Amino acid sequence: MKTLHALPSFRLLGGLLGCWVLGAGPALGQATEAAEARPTGTYFDAAMAEAARLYEDLESEQALATVARARRLARSDEERGAAAIYEGVILADLGRRDEALASFRAGLLLTPEARLPAKVSPKVEGDFESVRSEVRRKRAAVEKQADAPVRPPEEKPAALNPPQVAAAPAPAPGVDLKTDARERGARRVPTVSWVLLGTGVVAGGVGSIFGLQSRGNVNSARDAELSADVGGHLDDARGQAVVANVLFGTALAASAGAVTTYFLAGESTAATEGGR
Repeated sequence: MKTLHALPSFRLLGGLLGCWVLGAGPALGQATEAAEARPTGTYFDAAMAEAARLYEDLESEQALATVARARRLARSDEERGAAAIYEGVILADLGRRDEALASFRAGLLLTPEARLPAKVSPKVEGDFESVRSEVRRKRAAVEKQADAPVRPPEEKPAALNPPQVAAAPAPAPGVDLKTDARERGARRVPTVSWVLLGTGVVAGGVGSIFGLQSRGNVNSARDAELSADVGGHLDDARGQAVVANVLFGTALAASAGAVTTYFLAGESTAATEGGR
């Protein structure tokens, strides 16, 4: 009796299980396929979206930090260019124009045809377009230089010039070279004259020093108040004056000796040449 009463319940449970398998099973499979077909965003896209949200909420500093993180997450030139341009927009909004121009330039070098990702002021848009024009000119110049044919340098034949031999100057007519050499030797100043002249210069210089010191002691004696000081200064002045006079005499004698030996040497040379 218990088995007969339990049989309908078993059949009811089996029917419900079959409906769930036939109905929920395909639905679960369709949901899984839809989830797999839906495109998933990258970390770069998420960072750029967050930067855009912060920029629209006037959180420029946080947006700048977020777009900097997006530049580090970029994997292609297109992503790097987009992040750099968005960074330029945020920098321009913060009033950092030079940095904004640098970011625009970096982005346009990677993506020359990129557009501004957000609405900006006419001034910022003008800066962006001027940077684009500059980048285009540079790229065109580089491409033109790369396409230009390279011409090998023209080699010019080296001119064969015969070696030139310097000719000895011909002596002037009527001039005896030996006589001219003897005259130049006769006008040479003797060594003794140079020594005496140097002695005279040194003696005169030292004598001048002693003379100045003697005059200084005389002036000190005039300014001294005590008789002992006056006598000491005068004694020093007399001694220095004597030394100065001796040196001046030596200088005068040495100078006279130098002049005398010069002329005597000249006369002796002339007499020797005349005897020959």
